[in-house]
Amino acid sequence: MKKLLFLIVLALPLLSKAQSFADGTNLVFIGFGLPPGTVMSNTNTLEPNYTDLHISNYGTGVLKYEHGFHKYFGLGLNLEYSGASIKYNYGPNLNTTYNATVTRSVMGGYVRFNGHFPVGDKVDLYGGFGLGYLYTLDISKDSNPSNTTSTTYNHRSSDLEFSYQITAGIRLMVKDGFGIFAEFGYATTPAQLGVVLKF
Repeated sequence: MKKLLFLIVLALPLLSKAQSFADGTNLVFIGFGLPPGTVMSNTNTLEPNYTDLHISNYGTGVLKYEHGFHKYFGLGLNLEYSGASIKYNYGPNLNTTYNATVTRSVMGGYVRFNGHFPVGDKVDLYGGFGLGYLYTLDISKDSNPSNTTSTTYNHRSSDLEFSYQITAGIRLMVKDGFGIFAEFGYATTPAQLGVVLKF
């Protein structure tokens, strides 16, 4: 019995070893959403007789901050940005051709709650949800002098809507203060990958 107590006393420092997530932990995530996803691909509402269609998608950038209020949960803020554009030519006949461009930016901001399941001092499993808003801005340019309104794409010039996220992820600390993360679920994109700073 004394030997068992002695072993437990020796093991206590190991059991109290610093965890990958704890009260007071601060995390900054920098990443990208995958797959990029086309935030703008509907060609049904473009001007008739369009040609030379080009759709560009700039992907989704992600910036997150989280503060640990307990070993098992934290609160934070998520910021996201996605961009895309459509360029094409159109005209009533071959002698008259106009070019049009519609650029879309989607910006999101979320307050997020995460539950954490730290596995030692290197690995952290987590899952949570976020509540916030998405702001969509469309900017149209058209060389047709008679087309003075944003009719080249059937969408309001700006839109603010309530949104939410539910995801699960894993964080691996490669060094003290630096790691990588992967997150999956219902969000702007199905997956997010990137680096994380801990301080």
